[in-house]
Amino acid sequence: MGEFREVTVSLLLLLAAGTWLLIVPGLMLQGGLANMPVYGTSTHEGDAYLTWAAWLGAGLPLAGVVVSATTRRPGWTWFFGIALVLAAVVAALNWADDLRHRPPPPPGLRHCVERSGGGNDCPGG
Repeated sequence: MGEFREVTVSLLLLLAAGTWLLIVPGLMLQGGLANMPVYGTSTHEGDAYLTWAAWLGAGLPLAGVVVSATTRRPGWTWFFGIALVLAAVVAALNWADDLRHRPPPPPGLRHCVERSGGGNDCPGG
């Protein structure tokens, strides 16, 4: 029974690694191509592919680290650990890009404007 479990865990880790190396980049490519603007129009048809790529790209390494560390497989733990770090770097770069492209705050009063007639438009006043 122990040998069957060892083979099953090895096959699952191999399947997760293959999916992470082949399927996730394929989903990213499909999503990128589907989101390409055609004739100046912007489409979001590839967002589902990119969402799946993001979930699998982060989830498979996380599950792989947990399973390989629990079953004491140092080679697989290193592989999935490096994959998890790469997924974290991509997520951080995406987050930084989103911050950079955030729209500016709406214009408002930044100083006190005195009006004749006794009123003013001072912020907080």
